[in-house]
Amino acid sequence: MILEKISGWELSNYENYCKAYAKFGGAVCNHPIMLDFLEKKNPNRIKFYHREVNGEIVGAYFTDEHSNLKHNYNKIPLIFENIILPICPEKGRCYLPVKTKALSIRHKKQFFNASYGLLNRRSVCIVKERFSKKTLKKRQAETRKFLANGGGILPVTSFNSTELSRIYLSLMGLRWDNKYDENDIKELSEFIESIRPMIFGNVLMFNGKPCAYDLIYKAECNNWIYFDDHNGSIDISVKDFSLGSILLSVNIAEAQRICQDANKEFIFSIGLSNKKWSYKNIWAHEMKLGKMIF
Repeated sequence: MILEKISGWELSNYENYCKAYAKFGGAVCNHPIMLDFLEKKNPNRIKFYHREVNGEIVGAYFTDEHSNLKHNYNKIPLIFENIILPICPEKGRCYLPVKTKALSIRHKKQFFNASYGLLNRRSVCIVKERFSKKTLKKRQAETRKFLANGGGILPVTSFNSTELSRIYLSLMGLRWDNKYDENDIKELSEFIESIRPMIFGNVLMFNGKPCAYDLIYKAECNNWIYFDDHNGSIDISVKDFSLGSILLSVNIAEAQRICQDANKEFIFSIGLSNKKWSYKNIWAHEMKLGKMIF
């Protein structure tokens, strides 16, 4: 509490955090709906703080009991990465008393104790805003070929939460040989249903059966819409098409249209950078993540 008081932060509550998020925006992982679900599953695990300038709240954040910028409930598919905090960029320059290695590059000049690069080599892959005409034509041709040969594309709204959970886990099982049971489906379904307005994307069908699905979350703010592609699952027995590329291409194109129609910034994350996943460089730019020097 001493560091918080010295830096101008004061103990707050969920309601003030929601107001700050509504005004200044944020990422998927720290969206109020996400935090509400996490707290209901594992209560009283986080504290909220806010900062005022001339009586106006200019930012808010939360931490766990060890000042980490995350929630410790880990039984859902959610990662605290590329965290964008609801803090005014013009009035919120300050010391931030938290621990994290996953702060968004958007905060690079905002916090005195944030380090990007030398002390933190982690980076996140953010999808490019534009692709070449050649690339777009190639992806559109792949999609047309898929649709002309038994393929189909259905929006996630075509499925209820239990169906989506079953599709995701069954395809993950096929791809990675993961084991799951009805209880796993129930738990994932409960999570998806609780954050249903944030569920985005499409399911690829082949001969009437789901063959590819990416679990994608969407967080809309005043100035941007943030899409977080958590993980992808495909039916590896379907070998005539690049299912992962087709699905990602379709989802990116739809997300871009939504942002254009809303006149908002497009942010689409496909997760942390890793040499094992070099394919991400085809789709995205690497953005450095910040480490807080507590």
